Amino acid sequence: MSKSDIRHKIEEIKRSFKEKNFDDVIYQIEKLSNIKNRNPELSSLSGICKIIKPNSKKNEIFSALNDFEDAYIKAKKNNIGLESVCNYISTCILYADNYPELLDSLSKVKSMFIEAKQSFGFNEKLNLAGIKLNKFTLDYKNMRINISEMIKNKTKHLTTACRWAHINNYSYNWKQEDYLNYSNDLKKSFPNYNTKNLSEIDFKENSKIKVGFISCNFNLGHSITYFIRDIVSNLDKSIFETYAIDVGKYGSNNNPDAEFKNNYDHWLELNNKSNQEVIDIIQENKIEILIDTISLTYPDRTGILNNRICPLQISWLAYCNTLGFDTIDYLVADKYVIKNGEEKYYKEEIIKLPNIWSAHAGFNLERKYQNPPILENKHITFGSFNNFLKISDEVVETWSKILKKIDGSKLILKSSESYNYEIIKKKFAKYNVENSIIILDKKNFTKIEDHLNQYDKVDIALDTFPYTGVTTTFEALWKSVPVITMAGHNFKSRCGESIIKNANISELICLDRNDYVNKAVELSKDINAITDLRKKIFNNILKTPLFKTKEYTLEFQGMLTKKYSRNNL
Repeated sequence: MSKSDIRHKIEEIKRSFKEKNFDDVIYQIEKLSNIKNRNPELSSLSGICKIIKPNSKKNEIFSALNDFEDAYIKAKKNNIGLESVCNYISTCILYADNYPELLDSLSKVKSMFIEAKQSFGFNEKLNLAGIKLNKFTLDYKNMRINISEMIKNKTKHLTTACRWAHINNYSYNWKQEDYLNYSNDLKKSFPNYNTKNLSEIDFKENSKIKVGFISCNFNLGHSITYFIRDIVSNLDKSIFETYAIDVGKYGSNNNPDAEFKNNYDHWLELNNKSNQEVIDIIQENKIEILIDTISLTYPDRTGILNNRICPLQISWLAYCNTLGFDTIDYLVADKYVIKNGEEKYYKEEIIKLPNIWSAHAGFNLERKYQNPPILENKHITFGSFNNFLKISDEVVETWSKILKKIDGSKLILKSSESYNYEIIKKKFAKYNVENSIIILDKKNFTKIEDHLNQYDKVDIALDTFPYTGVTTTFEALWKSVPVITMAGHNFKSRCGESIIKNANISELICLDRNDYVNKAVELSKDINAITDLRKKIFNNILKTPLFKTKEYTLEFQGMLTKKYSRNNL
């Protein structure tokens, strides 16, 4: 076949690809050439078709990786090679859950990525692929390097710009002043939308004060719903009219449930609306107080908040750090998470509630006291059900020291996100304690009661640091499991500290890593102390501010009425 014939055939194959005839494309490519003498462009196209075609089979996924590798090797210096490395990374991550054998490819793909970085220098698309790769492999250090490079190169990629602030919560690299300084620059990245001047909206026509809670996480079972549910239902309906401003996108199996939706007077389902449309609808409904539970967690929606939409705009619950927007008036905190004198390091004015910044609704399940499992197991079992990304190298080292000091001890881990479990075990293998690690697969615990029952296997819960747990700590205490936590340096890192102080078990707060190890070891060696502590938590925890949502709601609505008056408009 002549070169012109080959070129004509390639164009024909490309047309077939545009028409989404993926199986035909694969067939035509394989008919035209074998992989050894194949044009790298065709190898790349073959791999893409095998990945995006409906119902790809295992052999096609692995064949696609061979195609991407072939295309990269043959085109290391041009865009096809770069695209192939990115596609190789995405494929490994996308299918690793289904095919654990793909983990064997991770060392290869890391080498390919490093080589490509040397060839292409800084490239935003390549860096984004590297961020995904390093997040998946829990390589915080290199993920931070990748993001840092994008920030230095003034990336316009909003998710990465937000992630830079968020990821620094996972380490001690930044002081709170650094978050404030960065947020002042970050806010310039968000677009301005058209808003009505508040003087053009007659809020006095409202018979009640309209309060809107805006979130991307109203989906069934999401942790945020357990903090919002009772607050909304307990607000004084003679004063407030409540709106759910739902801008999340959910799968068919986890849409918001009817019980949660019924707590609101109005449910605005704006999932498919643009940010401008969301703003318009909020103002058309004359909502007066906007409660932000998005902050930096969903960058594509964060820009909504960088506008003066309502007379009062408050950040609460989602991010636990400064957003940096001039349009956010207040950040809800408490005296434990932001100390006196630290308010200047937050852009928002700080509201300190008298006890805790947020209360949990608990669960519609019967609480039963469970003896500590050590009585039956004859060995201590620690546990942490936090996102694995929170398990930093410092945390791994600290927990490993504890395991080494307690013969036969075990540590149960369970993450809210999917990661490959061999990756986290390798982190502990560095300290020769990998055989003490038990990892629970989140896919086996789809019901909340199944998840909560796993706490019955834990004697002592170990909190992560500096990014402490919130939901997991509330859950553990609801299940009567004591939680050892670390004192922090800002709101985000002190959440555990506030929860444990409000639980009246401040003896479990550690000042540093040595104190953390000593407290964990000391408690684990005293079965009577564990039992007494467990009984104390079981008998008293629902009487503490952590779960007294009616009292919390009175504080919350008192804050709203104090900070908002139509007379000041």
